[in-house]
Amino acid sequence: MAVEALRRVVCSEPGHTVAWIARDGAEAVQKCQEAPPDLILMDLIMPVLNGVEATRLIMQQHPCPILVVTATVDGNIGLVFEAMGFGALDAVNTPHAGAGGQFNRGAGAAAED
Repeated sequence: MAVEALRRVVCSEPGHTVAWIARDGAEAVQKCQEAPPDLILMDLIMPVLNGVEATRLIMQQHPCPILVVTATVDGNIGLVFEAMGFGALDAVNTPHAGAGGQFNRGAGAAAED
């Protein structure tokens, strides 16, 4: 559900497309090596390799902008800061479906202060 929400939000902006989707952190590292994107939307809680470690490896091997997208920035603040310490730019809450099936755009950590 979260992946679909993000895909819809990205594709709703003219000129934006989704280059690839990874199902876990290890796959994200691999795909980034094969086809570096302009921006990565990185979840924190994933199987195989979490978003913090995936961010660390991507920034070591093939640096590119990473935005952390998580169910709750406040609830994962330790992991958010850890990912940002490895080079992630910022963190936002995962968009969710509102009335009528429209997806909101997750609020960022700065917007919640």
